[in-house]
Amino acid sequence: MTRGSLDELMLAMCKGPHLPDAVVVVGLAEDTIVNLLLELRADTSLVAQQRLQGRIPLLFAKFNLTTGVVRATLLDKTFKTRMTEFKSVVEDGVRDWIHSGLQAVFDPKEVVLRAPPGYAYQKPSGGRSELFLKPDLALKSSAIVGFVGLALFHKLFSGRIRRFAALQTVFVDTMAISPIAYGLRELLELCGYKQPFHIESFHSYGGFDEVRRPFKGTSLCLISASTSMSLHEQWITKKEVAVDDVVTLLTLSSAKIFKDGALLAIDAPGYRSSAGPAQLSIRIKGETFLPEQESSKKVLLTDAHHRSDDEVAHFCTFAGKQVFDVFRRPPRGNSKPRALYVDGAMLTLQPEFLSWLDARLVQSVKAATRVIVYQDDSPSMDMATYVLEFCRTKLRLEDLKLISTSALPTADLDKDSGVVVCAAVVGKGSQLLEISRGLRDKHEGPRLYIVGYQVSETRSELLALDANLKHSKSVPYEVAKFGQAAIGTQLGASFASEVGTYYPPSVDLSSMPKLLAMRAKILGTTLAANKMVFLPHGERVDSEMRLRAGFAYWPNSYAPQPCHPEVIATVAVLLQRAREHEKLSEERRLSSASFRHVVLAPENFTRFNDGVLQAALLRCAYPSELDYRGDHAASDFMKSVILRALSRATQESGEATLEFLLALAQHRLLLSEPHLKEVHAVIAEQGGRPAALQRAIDFISRLKASTLTPKSKMPF
Repeated sequence: MTRGSLDELMLAMCKGPHLPDAVVVVGLAEDTIVNLLLELRADTSLVAQQRLQGRIPLLFAKFNLTTGVVRATLLDKTFKTRMTEFKSVVEDGVRDWIHSGLQAVFDPKEVVLRAPPGYAYQKPSGGRSELFLKPDLALKSSAIVGFVGLALFHKLFSGRIRRFAALQTVFVDTMAISPIAYGLRELLELCGYKQPFHIESFHSYGGFDEVRRPFKGTSLCLISASTSMSLHEQWITKKEVAVDDVVTLLTLSSAKIFKDGALLAIDAPGYRSSAGPAQLSIRIKGETFLPEQESSKKVLLTDAHHRSDDEVAHFCTFAGKQVFDVFRRPPRGNSKPRALYVDGAMLTLQPEFLSWLDARLVQSVKAATRVIVYQDDSPSMDMATYVLEFCRTKLRLEDLKLISTSALPTADLDKDSGVVVCAAVVGKGSQLLEISRGLRDKHEGPRLYIVGYQVSETRSELLALDANLKHSKSVPYEVAKFGQAAIGTQLGASFASEVGTYYPPSVDLSSMPKLLAMRAKILGTTLAANKMVFLPHGERVDSEMRLRAGFAYWPNSYAPQPCHPEVIATVAVLLQRAREHEKLSEERRLSSASFRHVVLAPENFTRFNDGVLQAALLRCAYPSELDYRGDHAASDFMKSVILRALSRATQESGEATLEFLLALAQHRLLLSEPHLKEVHAVIAEQGGRPAALQRAIDFISRLKASTLTPKSKMPF
């Protein structure tokens, strides 16, 4: 030990700003080279002792490695009356002060890594999580490594050191924690065990199977960290070793199994993650991450690349005709609100639908058709009745009969006859698949499925239903759809969150503007929202947003009107297509094949500057796609868009003001903390706004929780 180093160490502990209750210098009883007690009593340490004397107690603790017993010596007689208290803490509370030291070493801010928005770590075990533990990031100095080694020695060896007399190999899941294993070896040598053990890395799950089952008492396994303790469990069960032969350095307090086998369990830091599914995995192979975190990819929707007339044509055609609605519940018991609601009764009355249906029947109905099966709902029954009359009068087919889904199990069918199956509106198609299953043992002839409209979450679900219905051992069955839409999951989630948070039955909306209160009562019920899908605007908050001429994804012939359901459906379909369509180039896709955070370019909100389009983007984009915290320039741009809308909230150019504020309050739109504070400051300004508008702003913005979160860290 260099001259004065102990003196400097003691003084460093007392720099403040908070002074310690006591300074305890720990020495090892087995260390015959350095006698710390003599060093403390030597002249070189007098300066420190004089500064501490009478102010901070100074103690020496002799730690016996073999027995785990600690003996304390008080070096400042001023505090001799407190010796019983000191002994209680230092001698009797060894586990407590070791645990406290480990908590200081493995600070969650240092050792808990959180995946960036839209991503999840895919661990070597195959599991996915937003968190990953890296305890080796805390091993910054030899003093820290020495203390962790001492804590591990106390847990494993103290009081039962002979049990490990035959120890030959210490396995580690990453060489990043090998310094702790070397520290253990040095401590064992102090206890008289001169034959050093080998230290081998098995690279977590990658080399687990290559490790042979060790002989009893000859091995020890050190696992760096595990959030679930699954690797700890596998080492015990598959290698058939004793419980004490495995130690995990760090785990989470939420671990369900073998938590006592960890050196330390910590609480995961609180964090509000952006909703929606994680887009990609950050794969962890062995002990490494992907080598680079790319900057976020910003996707700008353009007419040239993202236009798809076939997929959105019906929305323009039926605009204002009450065929489509949003977050509406079907008129039957125990039904849930549909994100995009298609009114089957209205759809089957439209001339465009009937013309399509007539053409498909002429083209696809077989002469052998004798049975028409329909879903158990009124629109499907009406559609089946129309098909039956058309086949009788136009196609001259006789002996036709209607069968409902519920009556199908007991129905008597001719196996070789033709069957037409009618469904006005479907989602995943569970009833159609049930009909298909019911016909499997009853029918082998030609079959035609006619679907009015299918609404699903993903494009793959649209394709999957067709493939399942067409499947046949002989000739594939036919499937005819008038329309289909894949809209993602966020559209429904945004309205469900709004209704659940702002409009519970206990909330009194009598002081709110009339249109706002009426909208709150309609959303999620069997009543049509139509022009009230989005939050209203204007001085008295009594105006519906309107789609003006020039919308790039609709034909020029549409009439400007407040067609909220059709606009939001169009945007939902376009965004889902941008996420999934394989023919889009990489830079145009709202997804990524590499480790990147993908966001909607903030310029989309100025390119599509109608309030109804801005509101639709906010409702249909996943929060991870509107998370601008990691890009200062993008966050600043969005802040400017919001502040401009706020400043013009009484004008047409500020139509989407309340929708922006709602997205911020619900954490669907995320800005960096300084920009969020600027927006909140403007929101909090009183005066200058009409009373009705101010009440609406105060009501929407009452959730002012900060979006500031721990910065996502990568270990490279």
